[in-house]
Amino acid sequence: MVPAVSAVFRELLRRELEERYRGSLLGVAWLFLLPLLQLAVLSWVFGHLLPARAQSGDLPYGAFLALGLWPWNLFANAANRGVTALTDNASLIGKVAVPHRLYIDVRVVASLMIDLAGLVLVLAVLLAFGVGLAPAGLPAALAALAVVGVHALAAARLLAVLQVFLRDIAAVTGQLLMLGFFVTPVLYDRSVLPGPVAGWLAFNPLAVPVESVRRALTGHSPDWLALGASLAVALAVLWLANALSRRARSHLEDFL
Repeated sequence: MVPAVSAVFRELLRRELEERYRGSLLGVAWLFLLPLLQLAVLSWVFGHLLPARAQSGDLPYGAFLALGLWPWNLFANAANRGVTALTDNASLIGKVAVPHRLYIDVRVVASLMIDLAGLVLVLAVLLAFGVGLAPAGLPAALAALAVVGVHALAAARLLAVLQVFLRDIAAVTGQLLMLGFFVTPVLYDRSVLPGPVAGWLAFNPLAVPVESVRRALTGHSPDWLALGASLAVALAVLWLANALSRRARSHLEDFL
């Protein structure tokens, strides 16, 4: 990244982080309170109201859920923030000579930073409550989170370009993310599902990275081959998004 573009990136990132919760009552505290509230509600529903479905092995269900929820949120929040990055910055595009993808990348990076900070907080809380996590699995967990990050960047870049031409994409993205939440092993362990169902869910490219974070932090080795396949899918989508962006570049400003 050339120095001028890098400077613009840093300034946009600073603005994104400052403005995200400006004017709200609790400010930056919302970054952590909302996901923690979501975790508490889901833990209560599936740990008490529906305990037959909350099979989580040796982990308390709240810990099991947290180790799947934050990797999923890492992807979902970044993709959801990135989808409108170009349309929201229409007034800048064409006036500031930087690559269009910069506006998308800023939102993805800001979202990832926030959710990673939330994950660190959650891990600290789990350790404080005596949940047995495996520090030796941290490098593998970081590798899986990196794969989630590539998926988020690829999805955001692809959806942001499509949103310029099809303004329904943002609404559709919200619905697809809701569906994705339930077909990704966040609430449940895929191993307890019927064989055919578990097999079909393996085609979800987010399933393995989410499971890998949980497995690594509980002392188990991830499925590196499946994780590599998930990364390959993410890179393919990223290549497609970049190719689409190059082809659409000359038309973006007309539609914005």
